[in-house]
Amino acid sequence: MEQRSKNQMSLKQKLLLVLGWLLLLLLAGVTAQYQAKQQQQSQLLEESQRLQRSIQHELDRFRNFPKVLAIQQQLIEPLSLNVTSQRRHDLNRYLQHINELQGSDVTYLLDPSGMTLASSNWQSARSFVGSNYSYRPYFQTAILGKYGQYFALGSRSGIRGYYFSAPVKLQQRVIGVLVVKVALNIIDKSWRDPNFEYLLTDKHGVVFYASQAHWLYRSIKALPESLRQQLINSRQYGPHQLTNMAQDLRPNSINLPNYGGQRVNYISTNRVLPTAGWRLYALSKDSGYKGEIAEALFLSSLFYLGLVLLYLYWRQLQLSRLMQAQANQQLEVSVQQRTAELTQSNQQLQQAIDDYRRTANTLKKTEDELVQAAKLATLGELSAGINHELNQPLTAMQSYAENALRFQQKQNHQQVTHNLQDIIKLTSMMSKMIAKFKIFSRKSSGQTSAVSSAVSINAALSILANRIVSNGIKVEFSGQDEQWVKAEPIQLEQVLINLINNAIDALEGMQNARLGIRQYQQGEWQCIAIWDNGPMLGEEQLQRIFEPFFTTKKQGLGLGMAISKRLIESFEGELSVSNLIDIGPEFVIRLRTHTPPAKQV
Repeated sequence: MEQRSKNQMSLKQKLLLVLGWLLLLLLAGVTAQYQAKQQQQSQLLEESQRLQRSIQHELDRFRNFPKVLAIQQQLIEPLSLNVTSQRRHDLNRYLQHINELQGSDVTYLLDPSGMTLASSNWQSARSFVGSNYSYRPYFQTAILGKYGQYFALGSRSGIRGYYFSAPVKLQQRVIGVLVVKVALNIIDKSWRDPNFEYLLTDKHGVVFYASQAHWLYRSIKALPESLRQQLINSRQYGPHQLTNMAQDLRPNSINLPNYGGQRVNYISTNRVLPTAGWRLYALSKDSGYKGEIAEALFLSSLFYLGLVLLYLYWRQLQLSRLMQAQANQQLEVSVQQRTAELTQSNQQLQQAIDDYRRTANTLKKTEDELVQAAKLATLGELSAGINHELNQPLTAMQSYAENALRFQQKQNHQQVTHNLQDIIKLTSMMSKMIAKFKIFSRKSSGQTSAVSSAVSINAALSILANRIVSNGIKVEFSGQDEQWVKAEPIQLEQVLINLINNAIDALEGMQNARLGIRQYQQGEWQCIAIWDNGPMLGEEQLQRIFEPFFTTKKQGLGLGMAISKRLIESFEGELSVSNLIDIGPEFVIRLRTHTPPAKQV
């Protein structure tokens, strides 16, 4: 009877279970709604970023087009001379050809009064030829000698477009205006997700691009009457009245009408297009997330039911264990004591393992930083050579640039082009030169792979070329042309630079200085030997040259050779030194042979 009463749940326990279930449902519903909204905001942000990049790219593609075209002689001559019918015809065809190549909507030329002299759409029924656009802001800006840009509906075509304008000058005097109209069809092509809507507004909030046609040329916020009339009079948006259509405009939501005029709440995100001054809104209907909430409530109920069943099972198991505990209490106490001792021992052992790992990681990090510091120290020694190599092309570039200015003043465009091409070649040469040192200075991956010894040797010699030439050193090669070895490419290059740089130091000031590099195979080893005809190494130097902080230089920490030996050994290789009879010291790098990587087809 007593056991049966223990198995039955009290009314209080049942009420607590029901209360826990209700609290879980509330938490699950709120969490599901928040996560669904956050996911929707993230998708809107991603979609708006993608569309913004597309619009910005399209605008940037045409931004400098009128500036370049406005200086062409084909445009300046018709504006400065009497325009014959044949010349006007040739100019129309020229603008048509240029417009087709660039992919813009219309390209046209205006005289100082705003009258269109020639246009790429001269054959169209909506030809701009003969139309006056002096009232357009893009003309008013360009005729003052500045570059203009402006969005508006075409006065003849009624097609939306973004206008870029540039002044056409003759001897610093503005004689006309060149205009390029871009239709911005990229906006409709770039919007991919049918579940989302978008609005593109000007700085006043007037919608001029939208995924829903009935939103066009209406405002999402109330416009002052004076501003609205000003926009209507400017004909920027044609005859549209620019009425306000939005309600409850907030940073993350907006209320807009659908086709039937009913109000719909949208989740929104917006971002500014800084170049054009527009604002892009990405929208998604606020459905209340009923489906997500229902799914969360269902899954949380199943989860809670599982917990209740598990609790009941655990409760029954606990009662059974309690009965067994009364019979085995002493044994359980002993087991608990022993378990506590083992737990303490295990914790101590785990602590010792963690301390060892931290120490090993610290040592590895210190070693990597020491290797990188040695590499940067080598670059510091080479800084004078780097300055010399860069100074010559920089001087030449300055001379070419100064000559180009003089040729430009003389209208000798062909010679200006030649000078600019020479500057580009010098810039490319400097870029390649800097790239060598940039690759060398970066941190290595630490992972060995198949490395071409020839590539590493050439890279090291390329970095040290200035020192080799300035010291009059003759470099001699012998043995195999190429070997594939097991190494880390950047670290192998660092070892080679260290050995070659030390040889250059030993040969400095010598007559008939020679430096040799020999590649050969020795059993299972692929060997790279570097020798010079400098002073022989003494017995103490041969014994201690790889010791840390041992050096024969007046300046230096004595870490270069120790680091080099450590790096080669990390590749499972060897680094040794000896004296060649009647020649000088020789350092030999022995590395494991590695299979060359498969060639890309």
